[in-house]
Amino acid sequence: MIEVYKDHRSIEVLALFDTRAGKSYLSHKVAERLGYEPYPEPIRLPLAVEGKYAEVVGRLHVYLEIAGYRLPEEETLGVVKGLREEAIIGVNIIEPYGIVLEKDKISFRRYPPQVLLT
Repeated sequence: MIEVYKDHRSIEVLALFDTRAGKSYLSHKVAERLGYEPYPEPIRLPLAVEGKYAEVVGRLHVYLEIAGYRLPEEETLGVVKGLREEAIIGVNIIEPYGIVLEKDKISFRRYPPQVLLT
């Protein structure tokens, strides 16, 4: 479970941490509850299954709380219509914050979690 914050609202969602996903996404149903910015036209993203696509219908600028720590920077999540999971957290968030995934445990390489300028 993670917490997603937008303006003065927050919602707890079940997130799948996907080390093969380059970006992070929220389901359309969750994003509607928080208020997202729709795209004029959906963007089709190819899936790992040949001939299958996902529709990214907008984006949402949010803060995330993962494993009890609120990440310090605002993140942009794509909004996917028909997404099976409430949220997918990809390497665009996993790597910069040093998120470590072990079995059913999530931790950070650095406390508090932060993005380092190099």
